[in-house]
Amino acid sequence: MHYGEALGARDEKGFFALLDKMAAEIKKRDEIVVVHHYDADGISSGAITIKALEREGKKVSHICLKQLYKENISEIRALGKNYLFVDFGSGQMDYLLKEFDGHLFIIDHHQPVMHEGKPLELKWHANPLLFGINGGTELSGAGAAFFFAMALNKNNADLSQLAIVGALGDMQDNNSGSALVGLNRKIIEIAQEAKVVIVKKDLALYGRISRPLVSYLAYSSNPIIPELTANEDNCKAFLAEIGIPLKDPFTEQWLSYEDLSEEEKKIFSTALITHMISVGVEEWKIKQLIGETYAFTKEAKKSPLRDGKEFATALNACGRHKKPEIGLAICLGDRNPAGKFGEAVAMLEEHRTALRRGIEFVNQHGIDERKSFYFFDAADQIEESLVGIIAGMLYGSVIDENKPIIALARNNDGTMKVSGRGTAILVRRGLNIGKALKEIGTEIEGVEGGGHKVAAGARVPAEKIDEFLLLLGKKFEEQLFRV
Repeated sequence: MHYGEALGARDEKGFFALLDKMAAEIKKRDEIVVVHHYDADGISSGAITIKALEREGKKVSHICLKQLYKENISEIRALGKNYLFVDFGSGQMDYLLKEFDGHLFIIDHHQPVMHEGKPLELKWHANPLLFGINGGTELSGAGAAFFFAMALNKNNADLSQLAIVGALGDMQDNNSGSALVGLNRKIIEIAQEAKVVIVKKDLALYGRISRPLVSYLAYSSNPIIPELTANEDNCKAFLAEIGIPLKDPFTEQWLSYEDLSEEEKKIFSTALITHMISVGVEEWKIKQLIGETYAFTKEAKKSPLRDGKEFATALNACGRHKKPEIGLAICLGDRNPAGKFGEAVAMLEEHRTALRRGIEFVNQHGIDERKSFYFFDAADQIEESLVGIIAGMLYGSVIDENKPIIALARNNDGTMKVSGRGTAILVRRGLNIGKALKEIGTEIEGVEGGGHKVAAGARVPAEKIDEFLLLLGKKFEEQLFRV
């Protein structure tokens, strides 16, 4: 059984029936506490749930957590009488049931706690995995929260925008078609009907709306573009050669990809594909250039929130820099340049700067290579909330895609933060980082971990980190080399 994969036969009707019953039950309750994660999917999930409940006239409190640990229980309990966990809770059901049973509701897409081969039982537990639906690729936490919101009231269709952001934040479009699939398609259909999103196939590099053309190419990391990624001079020369202007001739403003005419976009994308073929890039990587793009009609055309992936990055920036309340505010509607929206834009730039500095640190200090994974220790030089993102950015430029990468940083409590990242190729070979970390949590006292196949994290006592890494290496060997 793999983490993120379904646990039984597919039963969409059963999943939606449970959400209908859960919505009916929640309508009978008050003093509801929404507990959500701090990443893009978690913030989107929280905002969807909060807004939907407030529209029902409910008194709602909320708390955003980086991780859900036992020590958070008393803080959560003090906020209200009924507790709705979104984008986490399934993996912590063992102690949540003891603390909140009878007042506990969970909407999640992560692997649930198992007992004797079966998930722990909770009446109000809406997780797509329990209904044969892949929670890693077909439905995010925000997507599940959105379907709950629709069960509360069909007039919540406008919240589909946030469900799309959550799915993109969890990289659920990272598949062969570079598009959202499964129940995410149903969300897109609802969003299109509500006229909140424009969906089209296009060049899908990050920054298509907010980045100037040179930065759009130079900062490309998925995929890496040989001779262009991280080389602004080469990018300028490339654009000059194909006759694409860098600035608007009338306003002198830097042009983004979205500013180009359809003919210019065609020239740009064709030249880029031709370039990648000429430098020997594999066909499957070239195909990553083209994918579905999601533009939100209610956002300003130059706003970093106009594009789905950029919106998700803005939320991640807020969460990773310990300001999830800013991300939540923009999800709830703040667009004031002098308010939370302005802070989010500044946070996004701070986030990009921190990532660049993190990569510089890794380049200066190097990466260790072990038999089954790459490894670096950021010590206290990189924020523990950023090491996982930086680790993932190293593929294709600093490390090969033949092994997962593990990054360490220091938590404020003195424990070690472990972040693991992999690739789609490694997952196809058997990699499941979340499963490995979850299993180690049962084998080494004090370790708490889990997540998805391609990305996961753990908290490890500092004195046990060597033991942890040794066991993790063995887990990866079993997964990748079938030892």
